Amino acid sequence: MHRLLPLVFLSLAVLCPSCAAEPAGPAPKPPAGGQPGEKPKDPAPAASAERPNAILISWDGLSREVVRELLKAERLPNLAALIKAGSFQEITVKGHETETRPGHAEMLTGLSADVTGVRSNSEGGEVPEGTTIFDRLKAAMGKDRIATIMVTGKAYVGSLVPDGSRKAIDTFDAGSRYAATVGPLALAALERYKGRRFAAFFHFLDPDSYGHGSGRDSEQYRKAAVTCDAWLGAMVEFLKKQKLEDSTLVYVMADHGMDEGGRQHYNAPDSWLATNDKEVTRGGTIADVPATLLARLGVDLAKLKPALLGKPLTGKPAPAEEKKAPEAKPKPVK
Repeated sequence: MHRLLPLVFLSLAVLCPSCAAEPAGPAPKPPAGGQPGEKPKDPAPAASAERPNAILISWDGLSREVVRELLKAERLPNLAALIKAGSFQEITVKGHETETRPGHAEMLTGLSADVTGVRSNSEGGEVPEGTTIFDRLKAAMGKDRIATIMVTGKAYVGSLVPDGSRKAIDTFDAGSRYAATVGPLALAALERYKGRRFAAFFHFLDPDSYGHGSGRDSEQYRKAAVTCDAWLGAMVEFLKKQKLEDSTLVYVMADHGMDEGGRQHYNAPDSWLATNDKEVTRGGTIADVPATLLARLGVDLAKLKPALLGKPLTGKPAPAEEKKAPEAKPKPVK
């Protein structure tokens, strides 16, 4: 797998501009934890099938329809393997603009825009203190009983996290960079905490950036997805090598899609979820994914304040007729 990565990166060597309409956000502070050479103060017990790890991965701006196209063409083998082990579900963006900051505010908290205040890229700042999935896990399990990791490819995704929450994250590393940088940082963080129970969030900007630069219908947009898939494969390979594959739940999704035939995402609510979690049986909204993660790691959702907007995507699946995508309305004849 690792021998294939340079070939993938070569195809994306010429970086396109990021979306000029999306704010860069304030510069991130230095990582709050996980400095090179630093050892965990109080190592937590390792994960097990009954007490799993969790990795939540965002492929920013990758359209559900394009994911299905690439899966059918067998261009996303690692995502396909994840789905084979678990499921692929439709996720719909509701309650805010189909943009990066509000999508990730909901993804990282499971709360509505009414609670976080983040309704668009330009409206809202940090999420409320103590409401991130990392805060919830530390509060439920004890700050030294689970290691938390956040690595992003956009600085303003990291800027959603308030200072107090950043300091509580064992490794916090937010910046504006492509998968060629984020991927190795993610693997290094997993290496650091492989002996402890952990929960990680990794953000890849490549699909969104190439969608804005070259368009949703471009080959560059698709190659960006292939690059993300290669790094997913590298992470899964690492988990296998460390014998952590059976004790790590992996969730891969997008914060929004991309407008068909365009370079923006003004109305692109078609997100998705691919996971190896066999308990996930239905689709929902973005807020349902962090609710699922927290519940699967043992957090009592009923005790959380403020209460989560989402519900776990587990249990009895919806009837087949309800799971079908709505039929496209015929265009009027002119």
